[in-house]
Amino acid sequence: MGAIAGVVATVLTLLTYVLPREPAVPAPAPGAGAGPSPGPDPTSPTQARPDRTPPDRTTTPTADATKDHPVTRTPRPPAPGRLPSLAPLRPAGCEEALAVVDRFYRTSGSTRQSRQAAATTAYQGMMGASLQAEGGVYQATVALSQDFSELRFILSGMVASDYEVVQARTDRDAQHLRDVCDAG
Repeated sequence: MGAIAGVVATVLTLLTYVLPREPAVPAPAPGAGAGPSPGPDPTSPTQARPDRTPPDRTTTPTADATKDHPVTRTPRPPAPGRLPSLAPLRPAGCEEALAVVDRFYRTSGSTRQSRQAAATTAYQGMMGASLQAEGGVYQATVALSQDFSELRFILSGMVASDYEVVQARTDRDAQHLRDVCDAG
């Protein structure tokens, strides 16, 4: 029961501060002020009297409200410096196809087995790259996948062809792919 009375008292105290107060000036009595005004006309701007009624008493801020409180600021991200220049956009399939070509030249060693493994990996990668390629990039990826396939057949002994001729054609097709991709 005591807790309910405390809550009610708190609510009533809160309402006394929140609700507007009635004016401090009493309402005029009936019949008063019905006659002529004895002084100057209060409606004329030059003769108007200032309002001398005391203002409503407002609550004064407590000592805690007037204290300086530290201001919490959220840190700003650092101002961006000079932005790096963006690389020009290449046609679809270029990035993947060029990565396959570069990997082929890096991993193709001096032995027959390492060149065959590099050609097989490049063939599979170029087939995947051709799925995303369009236009001239697609044509270059198909030509390169045929070159890599022929290289792996030559190196495995399945086809009797000149390895150097096919490698030279692969080099030309790889350069053509670079040119197409750089032209955008």
